[in-house]
Amino acid sequence: MALLESFRIAWGAMLTHKLRSLLTMLGIIIGVGAVVGMLAIGEGYARYIDAEFNSLGVGTFYVNPSVDRDADDETLRPQLTAANAAALMEPGRAPAIDLVVIELNRNGVVSAGGERFLFGVKGVTPGFFTIGAQELGDGRYFTDEEDLASARVAVIGQNVATTLFGGIEGSVGQRITVNGVQFEVIGVSVAQQSQISGAFGRFSDPGEQVYLPYRTARDRLFRNDVTTRVDVSSLTVRARDVDLIDEAIRQVTEVLREEHRLTYQANDFRITNPAQLSAQFQAITVGFSAFLGTIGGISLLVGGIGIMNIMLVSVAQRTREIGLRKAVGAKRRDILLQFLIEALVLCLAGGAIGIGLGYLLSFGGTFVLYAISQDPNIRASVSLFSIILATSISASIGIFFGLFPAIRAARLDPIRALRNE
Repeated sequence: MALLESFRIAWGAMLTHKLRSLLTMLGIIIGVGAVVGMLAIGEGYARYIDAEFNSLGVGTFYVNPSVDRDADDETLRPQLTAANAAALMEPGRAPAIDLVVIELNRNGVVSAGGERFLFGVKGVTPGFFTIGAQELGDGRYFTDEEDLASARVAVIGQNVATTLFGGIEGSVGQRITVNGVQFEVIGVSVAQQSQISGAFGRFSDPGEQVYLPYRTARDRLFRNDVTTRVDVSSLTVRARDVDLIDEAIRQVTEVLREEHRLTYQANDFRITNPAQLSAQFQAITVGFSAFLGTIGGISLLVGGIGIMNIMLVSVAQRTREIGLRKAVGAKRRDILLQFLIEALVLCLAGGAIGIGLGYLLSFGGTFVLYAISQDPNIRASVSLFSIILATSISASIGIFFGLFPAIRAARLDPIRALRNE
């Protein structure tokens, strides 16, 4: 009952001096709000990053013709070909993979008989449309047979369809020219641009692409742009299972080094694992969260010092009250507990308001994340963990910074306290 009475007195004292209490709690409010909001936004951003990399294709990695600039062998030149892709798919050579997709990326002048426009042109094997967030708006994709026959068929992005034909409807069956070569439009892709790929510019936007069979693009459009060493822009490799990615990368490396007759030399190709990139982005997110957490921690420290200061002032103002309570039988622990609870109540009240501020910050973070991702499922949400953490921090600050003033009050001599004016 004495404990409940102490909480009632502490609450009454806080309400008696509302403005002073609010100013005292300000550092706690800002610190707790920053911590709660930071955790909510950080968690939402992490989900957004995961979704973006998953849209590139779960369990996939990429191979590009590239030479390490730090390699000692200056005669080494990039090498990657369609024949390498065929070698990877030979039975037994890389059993951890189940699909290899070839891409040849260029830009081309596209026309539907009138004005000419510059769009991205991708020569791809049909497996490209089974990896990642591909979505067909109308028509169909081209087949392996059409790729082998170098057929003059095309799948166009939705922005290309809108620019050339005024929309998706009616685009299938139309004819377009790419660099002067005529193609029949057999499908329209409505895949959305990933923010990760969007960082590479307009021509990485699926809506701004013209997709052609790989052999058609290589042999009919860009034969002067390829060599016997490099006739692809990249290979997208899908592992048989997400857990087999590391093994698949090892096998692909071995096969390509064997195909390129590399012994002691460095690789003349580069393998990029999106999972590693995702981890790097997550590390950046953690670093940014730590930065915000540091700011919140400084605010909490300042708030704690403010709590200690106001409790010392309270002890000075209530010296006669302390002396009177001791004179009528109050023990040291009673006085200590009373002032410790007052500091605790101040911090917990500030923490509660700070949690509310954290919710407001999470709502603002949700709007920002939606503006970036355009996905209503990506949101900053305050978790139970962050609420428990904020409450624990507030209580700890109240006990830590309220302990010294409480001890000082408990040690006051009752006679001197009663004489205090």
